Amino acid sequence: MQILPTATYLGNTSATCQANGIWTSVTCYTRENLPNVSLHAHANPHVTVLLAGATLEKRQGEEHYRQAGEAVFFHAGEPHENSRTMPGSRNFNIEFAPDFFAAYGVGEEKIGEAINRNPLAALAFLRAYCHLSHDGLLAGDSIAMAVIGLMDRHCRVCRQPPQWVRQVSELLQDRWNEQVGLQELSIETGVHPVTISRYFSRYFGGTLSDYMRKLRVKNTLTMIKNTPYTLTRIAYEAGFTDQAHFTKVFKEVTGFLPKEYRAA
Repeated sequence: MQILPTATYLGNTSATCQANGIWTSVTCYTRENLPNVSLHAHANPHVTVLLAGATLEKRQGEEHYRQAGEAVFFHAGEPHENSRTMPGSRNFNIEFAPDFFAAYGVGEEKIGEAINRNPLAALAFLRAYCHLSHDGLLAGDSIAMAVIGLMDRHCRVCRQPPQWVRQVSELLQDRWNEQVGLQELSIETGVHPVTISRYFSRYFGGTLSDYMRKLRVKNTLTMIKNTPYTLTRIAYEAGFTDQAHFTKVFKEVTGFLPKEYRAA
């Protein structure tokens, strides 16, 4: 099995930067350099944020179809394969060197859990990608803050959250482009709306409206990158009132204008 050294990925890798024990880079895949199905691993733990395209990932006996808008964590030395990668796919790679863990006092396992169990994890790293595009010096700080923020939220959630939290999470992810209010969540879960309102921020990192806006933005990433749809159509399909509202929210969440993200 091939073990790839620091900041090395299958494909054409560029924009490599290092700061605070974090290596960042962008990998592009063309028809000439699509990854084959050879088993490989990486020397350091890393996060792959899919910016465009898609790929079929195989690891630990399971297959996952990954596409733009997802963030996936890989442990150091974890064997995996990639196949059926779409030409034009782009990944933002975030690799953690040993001195990162020493400096911040965090563990690889906890980082992996916090990222893989958060459906909005990719959004936490898109701002860092925006900084990398405009000012690489800020990317390391942005990533460190994103990781710590994800871990803080994960610590709050993993303390045996009530059953309704999982029910609400699944319902909102299934109906991310619809208007779902507290009363409907109450009916679906059998929990009083006051209880849901009081504890929602603890488990979801913000108000219901904030969470839904982020969920909609996250789900538009694939449409922006992988379809020829106009931004107006994407805005309406995502449940925004109009393109102007979509553009404003997208910029607030990711740091990019939708047209900038499509071109990035």
